[in-house]
Amino acid sequence: MAFDKPIVQTSNPFKMDIDYSSSRTIYYGEVISIDDETEGGRIKVKIPDLDNRTTISELPWCYPLLPKFFHIYPQVGEVVRVFIEDIKYPQRSRFWMGNIISQLQKIGYDSIYTALSTTNIGLTNPESSISTYPDADGVFPLKTDIALIGRTNTDVILGTNQVQIRAGKHENDNVYKLNTTNPAHITLTFEKRKDSDEYYSNTIIASDKIAIISHNGSPEFKAARLKFEDRNKIFEEGHPIARADVLVEALEIMRKAIINHIHGYSGLPADKNLIISDLEKIKFDEIIQKNIVTN
Repeated sequence: MAFDKPIVQTSNPFKMDIDYSSSRTIYYGEVISIDDETEGGRIKVKIPDLDNRTTISELPWCYPLLPKFFHIYPQVGEVVRVFIEDIKYPQRSRFWMGNIISQLQKIGYDSIYTALSTTNIGLTNPESSISTYPDADGVFPLKTDIALIGRTNTDVILGTNQVQIRAGKHENDNVYKLNTTNPAHITLTFEKRKDSDEYYSNTIIASDKIAIISHNGSPEFKAARLKFEDRNKIFEEGHPIARADVLVEALEIMRKAIINHIHGYSGLPADKNLIISDLEKIKFDEIIQKNIVTN
């Protein structure tokens, strides 16, 4: 449905008598619903003034501007920018882009009351920037990075000669404090060697527990849609990886012990020289890396 005379909300800080109704095509709107039986990215957005006489059920569909290769949905109560194809018919051909997040610390959710705080039509003042919190240093990408930031404690950062995939980057429920204890991350870096201009590549995988799983290994594990109990099963039943340097050291002691195995004569116990003593001291449990498993 279209209004005979659309009422357009404008931002005019100088209170000049200007009619924007014939030219304005971009608006801010509150997300009312993201339910769409087609799962095509359509949402319902209420634009102040334009939709004052429209019930929620009569709100027109608002179509996504981003292609499906980028998966993002705003949450109910957040704000998006709405592009109207033809202002003469503001109830049709609407397109959304967003959601609008005012500041990085609000990446999880930014309501209609604060989302526009960094714009000239904000209802509230912005909070202090995240960079003013020393403990938050490293939680979010640098201005020189390109990144995908998840709503809850995850991101992918394309930095300078480095790529990071992170989960648990900040302390649980505290976006203002970097997690320096047990973040999970895969970091790929291309950097200069120490005391050299030669570049080399290195990859670091860090986590409390790490599993390297083959789909046809033994034991076999679930391949997709892993839940908490599935991951627990992997770490409980997977085979621990050996610490290679400790294993090689133990094998070397064994080899020397066998080579130098001496009996005084038949029936006498072996001579417990230093090598045999070293063999007795081997702590085989230290060979096992229990937090890295495979099948």
